[in-house]
Amino acid sequence: MFNERVYEQHAAYGVNPQDRHWGTPYPGTFLLDEHGTVMEKRFYQSYRERETGAGLLVDGFHAESSIHDSEVRSGSDGVSVRAWLDSGTYRYFQRLRLSVELTIEPRLHVYGSPIPEGYIPLSVEVAPIEGLVVGSPELPEPHPFQIDGLDEQFVVYEGSVLITVPVTFAKRDAGDQVMHVTARYQACSTTDCLMPASVTLELPVRAEAQVASAAQ
Repeated sequence: MFNERVYEQHAAYGVNPQDRHWGTPYPGTFLLDEHGTVMEKRFYQSYRERETGAGLLVDGFHAESSIHDSEVRSGSDGVSVRAWLDSGTYRYFQRLRLSVELTIEPRLHVYGSPIPEGYIPLSVEVAPIEGLVVGSPELPEPHPFQIDGLDEQFVVYEGSVLITVPVTFAKRDAGDQVMHVTARYQACSTTDCLMPASVTLELPVRAEAQVASAAQ
């Protein structure tokens, strides 16, 4: 798409206007269904930002992808946790998709949000890395759950829960990195609660060689 705001956007990155930049394309993606009908258009505020092919398949078409990067696993009593990135490599300003999946034993549930004070809801955090932009975690909708004898209102997750987080490396020449991803939760049954758990997984991600930009 023709980018009529390229000078303005380059200025935001400290790049001086140059005639050779006029006509720079603005990247975007149109998602089509099997009939060729446009289902969605995906453009980002930054013209530098791109999605991976695997990320588009999963997030845009809700398809199961077998080409994501290798997984890391951990867990605690009653809950197993696995995490993976849709790509084990990244480019400058490429948006990756971090997935964290909890598998909860049938007798248990973990709490969602909102939740009464004193209880631990499910959350996922990514430790800071210089230049790494972490988006808001996307969680499925929990379902209502009532505990006999309590007036408090709860929402919970049971079975398998998939959380996704968009992450973008916005620093040039950041090199290879290790992302530290922490899942926090408390698993309970209808009568008992296990101790709150905090599981940290380490995901290595490699920097791909950068192609010289026309903006340089």
